[in-house]
Amino acid sequence: MSGARQGRRRRILQEEVLSASRELAAHSPADEQPTGGEGRRYALPEGSVGGALAKRHFPSQLLVPVATVVGSIATVAGLGALHIYRQSISGACGPASLAVVDASSPTSLATWVASATMLAVAFLSVAIFAVRRRRVDDYKGRHRLWRASAVLSVLLSIDAVTGLHAVVAAKLASATGIQLLTGEAEWWLVLGGLAMAWVGVRVLLDTKESKLAMSLLVAGAVAGGVAVLAPLAGIGGAAAPLVGKLAQVGCYLLTAASLVSYMRFLRHDVAAGVATKPQKSRPEVKIAKETTTASKKDSESDSQQPEDKQSNRQRRAERKKQAAEPVAETKAQWTDGSDGYSEDYDDDRPNRKLSKSERKRLRQQKANRRAA
Repeated sequence: MSGARQGRRRRILQEEVLSASRELAAHSPADEQPTGGEGRRYALPEGSVGGALAKRHFPSQLLVPVATVVGSIATVAGLGALHIYRQSISGACGPASLAVVDASSPTSLATWVASATMLAVAFLSVAIFAVRRRRVDDYKGRHRLWRASAVLSVLLSIDAVTGLHAVVAAKLASATGIQLLTGEAEWWLVLGGLAMAWVGVRVLLDTKESKLAMSLLVAGAVAGGVAVLAPLAGIGGAAAPLVGKLAQVGCYLLTAASLVSYMRFLRHDVAAGVATKPQKSRPEVKIAKETTTASKKDSESDSQQPEDKQSNRQRRAERKKQAAEPVAETKAQWTDGSDGYSEDYDDDRPNRKLSKSERKRLRQQKANRRAA
């Protein structure tokens, strides 16, 4: 689809949605020609959930995603410290506290943080979906990927607590009789990798307008790769389970921070009405063009000046000659108009169309002839 047709279609869809949502009155002529040339890309009806989220509840300050990132790093560091000093904590608080502070335990605090974080990611995905579905130029329906993101986040939250991936891998290995890696890891690696890649790449492409959100999402993907490879490849030696669990928690926390950053971008995007960056004007080029055109005009005027002077002289000379020549005396004579008459004479433009008054006069003449 060409750019002109796409822009025209965007404007038509935008006017329809704005008129239906009673926002057409607030759409001033100054807003119809934004600096970026893209036009308003979001039309949020009054009272809609997406409008309330984008205008009131999404973060607007950069401090919020920055604080989320700092909190994520502090959380991972705190969980690592609890695991390192688990024996001291167990001796002070009792043997029951060992299952809480040991990061490799399925009932540990790290497992709970991972599960709760993915539930939060699912909620954030639904909130982003409520706003993204109101985007005017989303012809291919890319906003639907946020529903898949919410579903996958819920599954990862359940898996963090129950170990669902191991159960599914064991069932598939027993059904097919194929077991290549320890713990049937090839099954959950293939299935989980495909699902994560399908959703993750699409989310990454959708958040590419926000550099901070895209960077945090890439960092989370790297941490997720470490979480998968650490137990399998033995990264960290004896501390491989700890490295894998902390990397998993870091991956989930960075993903949540990425979505928070993208929500901030959406709020500013909806408020400004223009998602793309405004086109930078080039004053130097304009000044250069103006100077070149001005110089061309000056040169043309300079070249025309001697010609004008020469033509003025010729006109003056012709006027003097005409004034000096004697005017021939003409006698007034009566004529009937037959001199020089030609029946073929009509007008300078014989094929011209008659005017309305001429047609009316011609009709009156015909009517008079009929009456006579």
